[in-house]
Amino acid sequence: MKNLKTIAFIAALTILLSCKKDKEDKPTAPSRTLRYEVSGNFTGTFIVSYTTASGGTANDQVTLPWTKEITYADNITAAIVLLTGNGGIGGQKVLLVTKRGGAQIATFEAVAEASGSFSKPAPVIVF
Repeated sequence: MKNLKTIAFIAALTILLSCKKDKEDKPTAPSRTLRYEVSGNFTGTFIVSYTTASGGTANDQVTLPWTKEITYADNITAAIVLLTGNGGIGGQKVLLVTKRGGAQIATFEAVAEASGSFSKPAPVIVF
């Protein structure tokens, strides 16, 4: 009888110790880091307007190629880029590639009109 109680105790202890809660795997949140890569053959004055990490707006006059990587704050729900150029030649192009966490998620092309200018917003990236 003593052996039976010992076996029952060991079995109960084994069951209790082996039934610990399994670690719950939470899905990984998508990256909040966006990398903008702009290239092309546009020769005029080129300005990139974009949502900053804190949700404001910045306007940078840049030369091609141009890259910018931004990690957005948790309270930012969306980001956008506006490409503006003037003083170029009609038909010249600018290509924007947007990457999120290293993976390409969007491409966008702006083509200068006959006047040599353009102003085009890229698609909004929602977090």
